[in-house]
Amino acid sequence: MPKSPHALLFLRYLAIYVLIGITIAVALVVIVDPYNQYRIVVRAGFNLIKPGLTRYQNEIKLTQAAAMRPDAFILGHSRAEVGFDPGEPVFGQHGMSAYNLAIPGTGIGNAHEQVEYLHQIGIKPKVIVLGVEFLDFMTVPQKSTFAVPQARRIDDRHPITRWFWRFDTLFSLASVKDAFHTLFIQHNNETETITPRGFNPLNEYGSMVRKEGHYALFQQRALENTETYLKKAKGSLSLADFDHLRAILDTAAESHSDVKLIIYPYHAQILALFEEAGLWPAFEEWKSLMTREVSAARQRHPTVRVNLFDFSGYGSYNCEKIPEKGDRKSPTRWYWEAGHFKKELGTVMLNVAFSPANFVHAAYGEQDTWEVFGFQLDESNRALNQQRVYFERSECMRIYPELFAEAAKLVEGARKRHGTGG
Repeated sequence: MPKSPHALLFLRYLAIYVLIGITIAVALVVIVDPYNQYRIVVRAGFNLIKPGLTRYQNEIKLTQAAAMRPDAFILGHSRAEVGFDPGEPVFGQHGMSAYNLAIPGTGIGNAHEQVEYLHQIGIKPKVIVLGVEFLDFMTVPQKSTFAVPQARRIDDRHPITRWFWRFDTLFSLASVKDAFHTLFIQHNNETETITPRGFNPLNEYGSMVRKEGHYALFQQRALENTETYLKKAKGSLSLADFDHLRAILDTAAESHSDVKLIIYPYHAQILALFEEAGLWPAFEEWKSLMTREVSAARQRHPTVRVNLFDFSGYGSYNCEKIPEKGDRKSPTRWYWEAGHFKKELGTVMLNVAFSPANFVHAAYGEQDTWEVFGFQLDESNRALNQQRVYFERSECMRIYPELFAEAAKLVEGARKRHGTGG
Protein backbone atom coordinates (compact mmCIF):
# COMPACT_ATOMS: atom_id res chain seq x y z
CA MET A 1 0.00 0.00 0.00
CA PRO A 2 1.59 3.30 -1.07
CA LYS A 3 2.23 5.89 1.59
CA SER A 4 0.09 9.01 1.53
CA PRO A 5 1.66 12.31 0.48
CA HIS A 6 1.09 13.62 4.00
CA ALA A 7 3.04 10.75 5.54
CA LEU A 8 5.94 11.25 3.14
CA LEU A 9 5.93 14.96 3.86
CA PHE A 10 5.94 14.29 7.59
CA LEU A 11 8.92 11.92 7.29
CA ARG A 12 10.75 14.43 5.14
CA TYR A 13 10.28 17.24 7.65
CA LEU A 14 11.15 14.91 10.51
CA ALA A 15 14.43 14.00 8.83
CA ILE A 16 15.18 17.68 8.21
CA TYR A 17 14.48 18.63 11.81
CA VAL A 18 16.61 15.75 13.11
CA LEU A 19 19.50 16.82 10.89
CA ILE A 20 19.11 20.42 12.01
CA GLY A 21 19.09 19.31 15.65
CA ILE A 22 22.21 17.19 15.19
CA THR A 23 23.95 20.04 13.38
CA ILE A 24 23.15 22.50 16.15
CA ALA A 25 24.31 20.05 18.82
CA VAL A 26 27.58 19.32 17.01
CA ALA A 27 28.18 23.04 16.39
CA LEU A 28 27.59 23.73 20.09
CA VAL A 29 30.12 21.07 21.11
CA VAL A 30 32.73 22.23 18.59
CA ILE A 31 32.40 25.95 19.38
CA VAL A 32 32.12 25.65 23.17
CA ASP A 33 34.72 22.84 23.07
CA PRO A 34 34.30 21.41 26.60
CA TYR A 35 37.21 18.98 26.10
CA ASN A 36 39.60 21.51 24.57
CA GLN A 37 39.98 19.53 21.35
CA TYR A 38 39.12 21.98 18.57
CA ARG A 39 40.17 25.46 19.82
CA ILE A 40 38.13 27.26 17.16
CA VAL A 41 36.86 29.73 19.75
CA VAL A 42 38.80 30.46 22.95
CA ARG A 43 37.33 33.40 24.83
CA ALA A 44 37.42 34.45 28.47
CA GLY A 45 33.95 34.48 30.00
CA PHE A 46 32.66 32.16 27.30
CA ASN A 47 34.62 28.89 27.21
CA LEU A 48 38.12 29.54 28.55
CA ILE A 49 37.48 27.52 31.73
CA LYS A 50 36.88 23.83 31.03
CA PRO A 51 35.01 21.40 33.29
CA GLY A 52 36.82 18.51 34.95
CA LEU A 53 37.11 15.41 32.81
CA THR A 54 34.73 12.61 33.76
CA ARG A 55 35.20 10.37 30.73
CA TYR A 56 37.89 9.58 28.16
CA GLN A 57 40.39 11.31 30.42
CA ASN A 58 43.39 9.44 29.05
CA GLU A 59 42.42 9.87 25.41
CA ILE A 60 41.63 13.57 25.77
CA LYS A 61 44.79 14.38 27.70
CA LEU A 62 47.01 12.47 25.30
CA THR A 63 45.39 14.24 22.35
CA GLN A 64 46.01 17.63 23.95
CA ALA A 65 49.59 16.68 24.81
CA ALA A 66 50.27 15.44 21.28
CA ALA A 67 48.98 18.74 19.87
CA MET A 68 51.05 20.88 22.26
CA ARG A 69 54.22 18.73 22.07
CA PRO A 70 55.62 20.02 25.38
CA ASP A 71 59.16 19.41 26.64
CA ALA A 72 58.14 17.94 30.00
CA PHE A 73 55.43 15.55 31.13
CA ILE A 74 53.98 14.93 34.59
CA LEU A 75 52.74 11.36 35.03
CA GLY A 76 50.98 9.58 37.88
CA HIS A 77 47.51 9.47 39.41
CA SER A 78 45.35 11.99 41.28
CA ARG A 79 48.09 13.09 43.69
CA ALA A 80 50.17 14.24 40.72
CA GLU A 81 47.18 15.68 38.85
CA VAL A 82 46.21 18.05 41.68
CA GLY A 83 49.69 18.62 43.15
CA PHE A 84 51.93 19.41 40.19
CA ASP A 85 51.06 22.47 38.13
CA PRO A 86 52.74 22.39 34.68
CA GLY A 87 52.55 26.18 34.75
CA GLU A 88 55.14 26.36 37.55
CA PRO A 89 57.97 28.85 36.84
CA VAL A 90 60.58 26.13 37.37
CA PHE A 91 59.74 24.66 33.96
CA GLY A 92 60.17 28.00 32.23
CA GLN A 93 63.41 28.62 34.12
CA HIS A 94 64.77 25.45 32.51
CA GLY A 95 63.50 26.46 29.08
CA MET A 96 60.64 23.96 29.01
CA SER A 97 56.88 23.84 28.62
CA ALA A 98 55.05 21.10 30.53
CA TYR A 99 51.81 19.12 30.44
CA ASN A 100 50.16 17.13 33.26
CA LEU A 101 49.20 13.68 31.94
CA ALA A 102 48.34 12.25 35.36
CA ILE A 103 45.08 10.29 35.42
CA PRO A 104 43.18 9.67 38.70
CA GLY A 105 42.63 6.05 39.65
CA THR A 106 45.34 4.64 37.41
CA GLY A 107 48.57 2.81 38.17
CA ILE A 108 52.02 2.77 36.66
CA GLY A 109 50.78 0.57 33.82
CA ASN A 110 48.85 3.52 32.44
CA ALA A 111 51.92 5.76 32.66
CA HIS A 112 53.81 3.07 30.74
CA GLU A 113 51.21 3.12 27.97
CA GLN A 114 51.33 6.91 27.81
CA VAL A 115 55.12 6.98 27.49
CA GLU A 116 55.06 4.27 24.82
CA TYR A 117 52.40 6.07 22.79
CA LEU A 118 54.24 9.40 22.93
CA HIS A 119 57.46 7.67 21.91
CA GLN A 120 55.72 5.98 18.97
CA ILE A 121 54.44 9.29 17.60
CA GLY A 122 57.85 10.89 17.91
CA ILE A 123 57.43 12.97 21.06
CA LYS A 124 60.60 12.72 23.12
CA PRO A 125 60.38 14.97 26.19
CA LYS A 126 63.38 16.48 27.89
CA VAL A 127 61.97 15.61 31.32
CA ILE A 128 59.49 13.10 32.73
CA VAL A 129 58.25 13.74 36.27
CA LEU A 130 56.71 10.44 37.38
CA GLY A 131 54.85 10.14 40.67
CA VAL A 132 55.22 6.57 41.96
CA GLU A 133 52.59 5.30 44.37
CA PHE A 134 53.58 2.56 46.83
CA LEU A 135 50.00 1.34 47.23
CA ASP A 136 49.64 0.80 43.48
CA PHE A 137 52.48 -1.72 43.66
CA MET A 138 50.65 -3.73 46.35
CA THR A 139 48.34 -6.51 45.19
CA VAL A 140 45.33 -7.69 47.19
CA PRO A 141 44.69 -11.46 47.51
CA GLN A 142 41.77 -12.54 45.33
CA LYS A 143 38.99 -14.54 47.01
CA SER A 144 37.55 -15.71 43.72
CA THR A 145 38.89 -18.86 42.10
CA PHE A 146 38.43 -17.30 38.68
CA ALA A 147 41.46 -15.98 36.86
CA VAL A 148 42.19 -12.31 37.31
CA PRO A 149 41.84 -10.39 34.03
CA GLN A 150 45.22 -9.49 32.60
CA ALA A 151 46.15 -5.93 31.76
CA ARG A 152 46.13 -4.92 28.13
CA ARG A 153 49.38 -5.74 26.36
CA ILE A 154 51.51 -2.68 25.83
CA ASP A 155 51.88 -3.45 22.10
CA ASP A 156 48.11 -3.48 21.55
CA ARG A 157 46.51 -0.48 19.91
CA HIS A 158 46.23 2.39 22.34
CA PRO A 159 42.65 3.53 23.03
CA ILE A 160 43.48 6.93 21.59
CA THR A 161 43.87 5.38 18.13
CA ARG A 162 40.30 4.09 18.10
CA TRP A 163 37.59 6.14 16.50
CA PHE A 164 34.67 5.62 18.90
CA TRP A 165 35.80 7.98 21.67
CA ARG A 166 36.24 10.80 19.15
CA PHE A 167 32.77 10.11 17.75
CA ASP A 168 31.26 9.94 21.24
CA THR A 169 32.82 13.22 22.39
CA LEU A 170 31.25 14.94 19.39
CA PHE A 171 27.92 13.16 18.78
CA SER A 172 26.51 12.48 22.24
CA LEU A 173 24.11 14.03 24.75
CA ALA A 174 26.86 13.80 27.38
CA SER A 175 29.02 16.12 25.27
CA VAL A 176 26.13 18.56 24.80
CA LYS A 177 25.58 18.52 28.54
CA ASP A 178 29.28 19.23 29.15
CA ALA A 179 29.13 22.06 26.62
CA PHE A 180 26.29 23.75 28.53
CA HIS A 181 28.12 23.07 31.79
CA THR A 182 31.16 24.84 30.34
CA LEU A 183 29.09 27.95 29.66
CA PHE A 184 27.73 28.03 33.22
CA ILE A 185 31.03 27.65 35.10
CA GLN A 186 32.95 30.57 33.60
CA HIS A 187 32.48 32.76 36.67
CA ASN A 188 32.48 30.03 39.33
CA ASN A 189 35.77 29.88 41.23
CA GLU A 190 34.78 26.76 43.15
CA THR A 191 33.84 24.41 40.35
CA GLU A 192 35.67 21.29 39.25
CA THR A 193 37.86 22.22 36.31
CA ILE A 194 40.93 21.24 34.32
CA THR A 195 43.48 23.67 32.86
CA PRO A 196 44.59 23.60 29.21
CA ARG A 197 47.75 21.84 30.38
CA GLY A 198 46.00 19.07 32.27
CA PHE A 199 46.24 20.39 35.83
CA ASN A 200 43.34 19.96 38.25
CA PRO A 201 43.42 22.82 40.82
CA LEU A 202 40.80 21.04 42.96
CA ASN A 203 38.75 24.23 43.21
CA GLU A 204 35.71 22.32 44.44
CA TYR A 205 37.46 21.63 47.74
CA GLY A 206 37.17 25.32 48.59
CA SER A 207 33.43 25.10 49.20
CA MET A 208 33.83 21.79 51.04
CA VAL A 209 36.34 23.31 53.44
CA ARG A 210 34.14 26.36 54.00
CA LYS A 211 31.10 24.19 54.79
CA GLU A 212 32.71 21.29 56.67
CA GLY A 213 36.27 22.27 57.56
CA HIS A 214 39.48 20.38 56.82
CA TYR A 215 38.93 17.99 59.72
CA ALA A 216 35.93 16.39 58.01
CA LEU A 217 37.91 15.89 54.81
CA PHE A 218 40.85 14.34 56.65
CA GLN A 219 38.56 12.12 58.71
CA GLN A 220 36.60 10.83 55.75
CA ARG A 221 39.81 10.06 53.87
CA ALA A 222 41.30 8.39 56.94
CA LEU A 223 38.31 6.07 57.31
CA GLU A 224 38.55 5.08 53.64
CA ASN A 225 42.32 4.66 53.83
CA THR A 226 42.14 2.46 56.91
CA GLU A 227 39.92 -0.07 55.13
CA THR A 228 42.16 -0.01 52.05
CA TYR A 229 45.41 -0.40 53.99
CA LEU A 230 44.19 -3.38 55.99
CA LYS A 231 43.30 -5.12 52.72
CA LYS A 232 46.59 -4.16 51.09
CA ALA A 233 48.55 -5.44 54.10
CA LYS A 234 47.34 -8.96 53.29
CA GLY A 235 48.86 -8.74 49.82
CA SER A 236 52.35 -8.45 48.41
CA LEU A 237 54.39 -6.32 46.05
CA SER A 238 53.58 -6.73 42.36
CA LEU A 239 56.50 -7.67 40.11
CA ALA A 240 54.40 -6.70 37.07
CA ASP A 241 54.39 -3.07 38.19
CA PHE A 242 58.18 -3.11 38.40
CA ASP A 243 58.17 -4.40 34.83
CA HIS A 244 56.19 -1.31 33.84
CA LEU A 245 58.66 0.94 35.66
CA ARG A 246 61.59 -0.78 33.94
CA ALA A 247 59.96 -0.29 30.54
CA ILE A 248 59.36 3.41 31.23
CA LEU A 249 63.00 3.92 32.15
CA ASP A 250 64.15 2.05 29.03
CA THR A 251 61.91 4.13 26.77
CA ALA A 252 63.03 7.33 28.48
CA ALA A 253 66.66 6.34 27.87
CA GLU A 254 65.91 5.85 24.17
CA SER A 255 64.34 9.31 24.08
CA HIS A 256 67.24 10.82 26.08
CA SER A 257 64.72 12.02 28.67
CA ASP A 258 65.64 13.05 32.19
CA VAL A 259 63.43 11.06 34.60
CA LYS A 260 62.53 12.35 38.05
CA LEU A 261 60.81 9.63 40.09
CA ILE A 262 58.78 11.13 42.92
CA ILE A 263 57.78 9.22 46.05
CA TYR A 264 54.77 11.22 47.19
CA PRO A 265 54.83 13.36 50.38
CA TYR A 266 52.31 11.29 52.30
CA HIS A 267 50.84 13.21 55.20
CA ALA A 268 52.00 11.85 58.57
CA GLN A 269 48.47 10.52 59.14
CA ILE A 270 48.91 8.13 56.21
CA LEU A 271 52.31 6.92 57.40
CA ALA A 272 50.94 6.36 60.91
CA LEU A 273 48.16 4.26 59.35
CA PHE A 274 50.78 2.34 57.34
CA GLU A 275 52.45 1.44 60.63
CA GLU A 276 49.26 0.43 62.43
CA ALA A 277 47.93 -1.59 59.47
CA GLY A 278 51.20 -3.52 59.09
CA LEU A 279 52.22 -1.98 55.77
CA TRP A 280 55.49 -0.42 56.91
CA PRO A 281 57.80 -3.40 56.14
CA ALA A 282 56.40 -3.60 52.60
CA PHE A 283 56.83 0.17 52.24
CA GLU A 284 60.52 -0.09 53.13
CA GLU A 285 60.97 -3.09 50.84
CA TRP A 286 59.30 -1.17 48.01
CA LYS A 287 61.73 1.71 48.42
CA SER A 288 64.61 -0.74 48.32
CA LEU A 289 63.34 -2.30 45.10
CA MET A 290 62.82 1.15 43.60
CA THR A 291 66.47 2.03 44.23
CA ARG A 292 67.57 -1.25 42.64
CA GLU A 293 65.53 -0.50 39.53
CA VAL A 294 67.16 2.92 39.25
CA SER A 295 70.63 1.41 39.63
CA ALA A 296 69.83 -1.30 37.08
CA ALA A 297 68.58 1.31 34.60
CA ARG A 298 71.82 3.25 34.96
CA GLN A 299 73.78 0.06 34.28
CA ARG A 300 71.72 -0.77 31.19
CA HIS A 301 71.94 2.79 29.92
CA PRO A 302 75.15 4.49 31.14
CA THR A 303 74.00 7.88 29.87
CA VAL A 304 70.52 7.71 31.40
CA ARG A 305 69.55 10.53 33.75
CA VAL A 306 67.18 9.14 36.36
CA ASN A 307 66.84 10.19 39.99
CA LEU A 308 64.56 8.99 42.77
CA PHE A 309 63.33 11.58 45.26
CA ASP A 310 61.77 10.44 48.52
CA PHE A 311 59.38 13.09 49.80
CA SER A 312 57.78 10.73 52.31
CA GLY A 313 58.53 11.02 55.99
CA TYR A 314 57.40 12.83 59.12
CA GLY A 315 59.12 16.17 58.48
CA SER A 316 57.74 19.67 58.94
CA TYR A 317 55.68 19.55 55.77
CA ASN A 318 54.32 16.03 56.28
CA CYS A 319 53.49 16.57 59.96
CA GLU A 320 51.20 19.53 59.30
CA LYS A 321 48.54 19.71 62.00
CA ILE A 322 44.95 18.99 61.05
CA PRO A 323 42.46 21.69 62.15
CA GLU A 324 40.19 20.74 65.02
CA LYS A 325 36.74 19.24 64.50
CA GLY A 326 34.19 21.97 63.80
CA ASP A 327 36.89 24.47 62.77
CA ARG A 328 35.79 25.85 59.39
CA LYS A 329 38.12 28.83 59.33
CA SER A 330 41.64 27.55 59.91
CA PRO A 331 43.30 26.81 56.58
CA THR A 332 45.91 24.17 55.91
CA ARG A 333 49.03 25.20 54.08
CA TRP A 334 50.23 22.01 52.41
CA TYR A 335 47.40 19.43 52.26
CA TRP A 336 43.76 19.39 51.23
CA GLU A 337 43.49 16.13 53.14
CA ALA A 338 45.95 13.31 53.77
CA GLY A 339 45.43 11.88 50.29
CA HIS A 340 46.17 15.02 48.28
CA PHE A 341 48.83 17.66 48.75
CA LYS A 342 48.27 21.22 47.60
CA LYS A 343 49.85 22.97 44.65
CA GLU A 344 51.94 24.98 47.12
CA LEU A 345 53.70 21.84 48.31
CA GLY A 346 54.01 20.67 44.71
CA THR A 347 55.89 23.89 43.99
CA VAL A 348 58.40 23.09 46.72
CA MET A 349 58.79 19.53 45.43
CA LEU A 350 59.36 20.54 41.81
CA ASN A 351 61.95 23.11 42.87
CA VAL A 352 63.76 20.44 44.85
CA ALA A 353 63.59 17.91 41.99
CA PHE A 354 65.02 20.43 39.54
CA SER A 355 67.67 21.66 41.98
CA PRO A 356 71.22 20.29 41.67
CA ALA A 357 71.49 20.21 45.47
CA ASN A 358 70.36 17.10 47.33
CA PHE A 359 69.56 18.94 50.53
CA VAL A 360 67.42 22.01 51.05
CA HIS A 361 67.04 24.35 53.97
CA ALA A 362 63.46 24.53 55.13
CA ALA A 363 62.27 27.32 57.37
CA TYR A 364 58.85 26.31 58.63
CA GLY A 365 56.70 28.23 61.07
CA GLU A 366 58.74 29.31 64.07
CA GLN A 367 61.38 26.65 63.40
CA ASP A 368 64.51 27.29 61.42
CA THR A 369 66.21 23.96 61.04
CA TRP A 370 68.08 21.97 58.45
CA GLU A 371 65.96 19.11 57.20
CA VAL A 372 65.81 16.98 54.10
CA PHE A 373 62.65 17.23 52.06
CA GLY A 374 63.07 15.32 48.85
CA PHE A 375 65.87 12.95 49.80
CA GLN A 376 67.70 11.87 46.64
CA LEU A 377 67.55 8.15 47.29
CA ASP A 378 69.84 5.43 45.92
CA GLU A 379 71.22 2.09 47.04
CA SER A 380 74.15 3.70 48.85
CA ASN A 381 72.09 5.85 51.23
CA ARG A 382 69.01 3.77 52.06
CA ALA A 383 70.12 3.37 55.68
CA LEU A 384 70.66 7.12 55.99
CA ASN A 385 67.18 7.72 54.61
CA GLN A 386 65.68 5.31 57.12
CA GLN A 387 67.51 7.15 59.87
CA ARG A 388 66.09 10.44 58.59
CA VAL A 389 62.53 9.09 58.73
CA TYR A 390 63.12 7.69 62.23
CA PHE A 391 64.26 11.06 63.61
CA GLU A 392 61.47 12.91 61.85
CA ARG A 393 58.96 10.48 63.33
CA SER A 394 60.30 11.10 66.84
CA GLU A 395 59.91 14.85 66.41
CA CYS A 396 56.44 14.54 64.86
CA MET A 397 55.28 12.28 67.70
CA ARG A 398 56.65 14.76 70.24
CA ILE A 399 54.73 17.73 68.83
CA TYR A 400 51.67 15.88 67.53
CA PRO A 401 51.05 12.70 69.61
CA GLU A 402 47.30 12.78 69.06
CA LEU A 403 47.78 12.01 65.36
CA PHE A 404 49.41 8.66 66.16
CA ALA A 405 46.81 7.87 68.82
CA GLU A 406 44.00 8.56 66.34
CA ALA A 407 45.63 6.31 63.72
CA ALA A 408 45.83 3.46 66.22
CA LYS A 409 42.19 4.02 67.15
CA LEU A 410 41.06 3.96 63.51
CA VAL A 411 42.85 0.71 62.73
CA GLU A 412 41.66 -0.95 65.95
CA GLY A 413 38.07 0.07 65.17
CA ALA A 414 38.28 -1.28 61.63
CA ARG A 415 39.67 -4.60 62.82
CA LYS A 416 36.89 -4.94 65.36
CA ARG A 417 34.27 -4.23 62.71
CA HIS A 418 35.70 -6.98 60.55
CA GLY A 419 36.32 -9.34 63.46
CA THR A 420 40.04 -9.68 62.66
CA GLY A 421 41.34 -8.75 66.08
CA GLY A 422 44.73 -7.14 66.65
